[in-house]
This record gives sequence, C-alpha cells and structure tokens, in this order.
Amino acid sequence: MNGRNKTTTQTLRRPSGQGPMTGRGIAIILLTLVLPPVGLLVMWQRGMFQARGRMLLTTLATVEMAVLGVLLTPRAELASQTPLPVAPVAVTQAPAEENLTALYNIESLLYEQQLAQVIAEGGEEEDIMTDDQLEAKKAAEREEILNTTVYAVFRNASRYHAQMVCGTQSNGRALTVREAMLEALSPCPDCNPPVWTE
Repeated sequence: MNGRNKTTTQTLRRPSGQGPMTGRGIAIILLTLVLPPVGLLVMWQRGMFQARGRMLLTTLATVEMAVLGVLLTPRAELASQTPLPVAPVAVTQAPAEENLTALYNIESLLYEQQLAQVIAEGGEEEDIMTDDQLEAKKAAEREEILNTTVYAVFRNASRYHAQMVCGTQSNGRALTVREAMLEALSPCPDCNPPVWTE
C-alpha cells in the first residue's frame, strides 16, 4: 500500500519556465502582432517565453511585416514607362531652307568684311580677288550682258538698241546681245545698249 500511496500523492509538475500564460505574455504577443518591431524588441529584452516560442513569434512577425510591405507598396509608381525621345526646349530649332546659318555663310561674311576694309583704304574689289574669282566674275558679267534683251528692226537691221523706240525708229524685234553679235549688228551710238568687249 505504501507504493500506491506514493504514486497517488505525487502531482504532475510542469517543466520549469512553463507557467500558465499571464496577462503580460498576452500583451507581448498582441504587441508583436500589432507593432512587430516594438513587440519583438520587448520580448527579446525581457526574455519572455522559451527560445522556441520567441523564434516562432519572430518568424510570424517577419512574415506579417513582409506581407504588409507588399500590400502597402504603391503599384502605380513601380510601373515601368518607356521614355519617349523629345527635343529639349532650349535646343535651337533648325533654320528653314532659305535661311542661312552662321557657319554656312561665314566665308561670304568674311569676304564682305575684307572688301569693306579694302574699299575704305581706296582699293577695289579686284584687289582682294584671286585669279579664279576674277575669271568667275568676268564670266558672270559676260553672261549677264550676252543674255540682256535688246531690240532691232525686222529687215535690213544694222544696229541693235536698248529700247523698242530709239529716236523716231520703232524696233519691234526682241533678241539678246549674243544673237545681235552673231548677226554682226553693231550697238546704237544714241541709246548705248549693252556691249560685250573682251
């Protein structure tokens, strides 16, 4: 009987550190779920619960924070947008075809500046021209004169005139100085039409 008494008188004890859940333990769990960083800090500093319980609460709080972070991240700002090429506002627009840019006409501007300086010193344009430029200028003048319209009579013409009427004579036929030279017509001494002389 003594053996029976011993077994009946023994009470079951909980392992050490596993007392009933107190109000403080419930508060720490709620704090960990509501404000995970604060609850975890308090729980680990005070040594609440056993190591397994603390690890479980830490894992749950970490998962909760990750889910909240994903749910609270704004989606519109993370959407990728393809950039569209746009000319900046400060860029100078390209000139129209008839306009000249500063680099395009720099040679003519420098030439005009040099010409103005030569003329101011009493010289002429030919003084600053190269041989090729002089020949090109003479060729342009020649073509201009040879393509000038002059007038002559229709029959037995010996002269050509600058206007349709020269003195009392009416000149009804229009031709160029080149055509007049090919017909061996001489310029009128009264109206002085254009003449090309080499």
